[in-house]
Amino acid sequence: MKTLQRLSREYSPSAIYIAWEGGGSPRRRHIFAEYKMNRRPEKLNRFYEGDIPDTDDNRKHQLISLLGMLKNAPVCQIYVPNCEGDDVIAFLCRGSFRGRHKIIASSDKDMYQLLDDTTQIYSFHKRKIFTGDDVTQEFRIRPHNFALAKAICGDPSDNIPGVKGIGFKTAADKFPFLGGDEEILLQDFINYAAAHSQESVIYKRVFECQEDIKRNWKLIHLDGSMLSADQTSRVERILSTFQSSINKIGLIKCLVKEGIGDFNTDSFFYDFHCIDSLKYRAEKQ
Repeated sequence: MKTLQRLSREYSPSAIYIAWEGGGSPRRRHIFAEYKMNRRPEKLNRFYEGDIPDTDDNRKHQLISLLGMLKNAPVCQIYVPNCEGDDVIAFLCRGSFRGRHKIIASSDKDMYQLLDDTTQIYSFHKRKIFTGDDVTQEFRIRPHNFALAKAICGDPSDNIPGVKGIGFKTAADKFPFLGGDEEILLQDFINYAAAHSQESVIYKRVFECQEDIKRNWKLIHLDGSMLSADQTSRVERILSTFQSSINKIGLIKCLVKEGIGDFNTDSFFYDFHCIDSLKYRAEKQ
């Protein structure tokens, strides 16, 4: 809650959307059954005093409590069953909010592929804004080629195996065109590796692992296509029916129920003055 307040104070967004995980993506698990098999639940008890066990029940309780608290804030919460929050964010970026200036708050490198002239990323880990130029400078890979690079390198956190011996540095060294302005097609990339397979073991491994790379790209690429028609309709319905509002009494009740007595609700709501509908109401009054 305090992080959300700080981001609102620092960046003054006209609207705030939270995309919740919806139980994972059956479509991705169908492509690769071991996808995210080893992922452990995120620890959410760092703000609590005492020793609270990191159990699934505890995590669910905290998430449900947070959902209830945020219902009283001018924040649009989007929950779609059987999909990942990343896919909802991609659908918003590539569809509903295409062309609008937006900041994605996430430390997930998968989000880098969504960077463009109107999209930035706030990294929770590094506490800074990333642009496409920042990513290119750090990785020597352009955002529009980042999904392809990650398909080669893999993602241990999601249990996606990459090509042996290839990380982002090696990928940028051996395939410098990933840092160019042109978006590289997957098959063109494979063809390049095949044509140079006698020059380096790296090119040879890429060519030999082409089916794994193609599978990885399907798992990693974000454009909203992993959502079904019913799921996209649900997102659009939530967007069209949501109305920003403030319910101070409701939030206080939630905080009291959780035994949280040191949260400043006046300061919390003040930092949401930038929300468009709330500004409109203030002007009318």
